[in-house]
Amino acid sequence: MTHCNRLALAAIVLSAACTAGASSTPVDGSSSSGAGNASSQMGASSASLMEQSSSVTPASSRAGSLSSGSVSGGTADPAVAGPFVVAPPLTATIDLSGAMVAVEEFAPQGAVGARPVVIIAPGFRLPVSQYRNYARRLASHGFIAVLVAYDAGLFNVNHLQNARELLAAVDWVTSRNGVPVDAARVGAMGHSLGGKLALHAATLDPRIKAVLGVDPVDGAMGCSAANCPDVSDLMSSLVISTGFLGERTDATGGFQPCAPAADNFLSFYAGTPPPSFAVTVSGANHMSFLDDVASCGFLCSFCNAATAPNAQVNDLSVAYAAAFFLRHLQGDAAYDAYLVGAAAQERYVLTGQATLQNR
Repeated sequence: MTHCNRLALAAIVLSAACTAGASSTPVDGSSSSGAGNASSQMGASSASLMEQSSSVTPASSRAGSLSSGSVSGGTADPAVAGPFVVAPPLTATIDLSGAMVAVEEFAPQGAVGARPVVIIAPGFRLPVSQYRNYARRLASHGFIAVLVAYDAGLFNVNHLQNARELLAAVDWVTSRNGVPVDAARVGAMGHSLGGKLALHAATLDPRIKAVLGVDPVDGAMGCSAANCPDVSDLMSSLVISTGFLGERTDATGGFQPCAPAADNFLSFYAGTPPPSFAVTVSGANHMSFLDDVASCGFLCSFCNAATAPNAQVNDLSVAYAAAFFLRHLQGDAAYDAYLVGAAAQERYVLTGQATLQNR
């Protein structure tokens, strides 16, 4: 297993500035509250990961060339906002054996019945604000989406602990008094290190029924095999639905690639049993999947230059997230068309945006 990518070096420089700018004010001007062992105020270290304003343009507003509403059979188009109004986000902090884990929940208003849950893990030291397009899209299609600001340590690296922090978010959302939750329909997704952690969490807990890895990287720096296992080696035992989005721009180059070929999304896909798919996004770099790379700053400057527009890649990725969980948590087989079938071919393959493989 190679070392974690060079983002760790950038994070050391960046971390002081992030902590200094931390704020516990929830996005969109909403009030925050918690339940059970969750407090409504975030600790300073967790808040630093959740900083940045919510000024990112939602991906749904950029999909002007895509049809809205539904397609044949009444299937809601995952490339645009779904039928539900998204409630103001709820922020809270979970106490996991003394480790304070900040979470941010997006939920559908007016949804009938218990809702499926998707846990979202950001990339290494990246704020959850860069993944709100994913959370909002999922919530608009009827999911409860929970962003988790796990503690990605710079020196005391422990991916096993981080995976448990994601599972603590599952515990929190399935036990608190809020929108009814269907604990039998829980999924996870994550970007970069977050993708590895989402997959790792699924190997630890059978409650997770589907995982989408967004350019996951199977690396660690200064970490033991026990605390940072090679998760791609565990994929053969993961008998759930999986999907992977990724890029090859950052497979090589520089001091250490942002997504080295030996540890990138295809290394995970290679070991997964069916059903699974892998989407290689043309011209994307490791950070192209964020909501707004322009606001990412120093931490996003270490990867190779992308040639595909950030908005285009984010739109594709957000649409895939919605289609994946509508297919594998809601059980609607019509969404196979958006993942690997006719709609995916028309929108992404024939336009040169991506190549697909599946089994």
